[in-house]
Amino acid sequence: MTATIPATATAAAGRARDLAELITERAALHPASEALLKIADLLTTAATSLETTDAPVMDGITVTNTTPAEAVFALMDAQAVALGNPNAGISDHVMWYVTAPITRRVPELEQLNPVSTQLARQEVSLRTRIALAAAELETTADEDTRHDVLEALLNLHRMFDRLADSVAVDNNRPCNRR
Repeated sequence: MTATIPATATAAAGRARDLAELITERAALHPASEALLKIADLLTTAATSLETTDAPVMDGITVTNTTPAEAVFALMDAQAVALGNPNAGISDHVMWYVTAPITRRVPELEQLNPVSTQLARQEVSLRTRIALAAAELETTADEDTRHDVLEALLNLHRMFDRLADSVAVDNNRPCNRR
């Protein structure tokens, strides 16, 4: 029996290619352009693996809920580059959106627990916006919409990471320590 590439892998590959394109566009004249281009290259590697690796067949049944090892390693490396280069402005969380069609898992955001009411409101707002965008990404079949939603998620996660930094500073002020 010949294995095939499941629709979930094709959807994941499309997301990886869109993210690679979006990140490549940001690399021009960016101080962290080398890191951005490395992340984009790793996303392209993941996309190629997703597009070309047949789904495994077990007992005559095609298994559609697995991610090819090469894609997993490329995405892990992309996350590591993102984490190692915070000035690149790419949250490591966005890599989870690539495999979400396969794994049905979206990134889990850390609890910030801000002391400040204003920062708490910002956290709730960003969490809501991220959840809405992630839901739209899951339901859209249109490539242009997918691209736009991924761009929004890149921006929202960057904002969330900045908010996390602000909360950490604010919570450590002597007047705010619990």
